[in-house]
Amino acid sequence: MQERKARSVITRVFVPAHVRDLPNGERLRVPGHYKAPPRR
Repeated sequence: MQERKARSVITRVFVPAHVRDLPNGERLRVPGHYKAPPRR
C-alpha cells in the first residue's frame, strides 16, 4: 500500500540520455532530462 502512495507523489519522470536514430539516417543525441508525467 505504501508503495502505491509513494508513486502518486512523483510529479515528473526522468528520461536518461540516449541516442535516437532518425528515419533519414541522422542520429539525434537526447540529453537526460525531466518530462511531465502522462496525465490520465
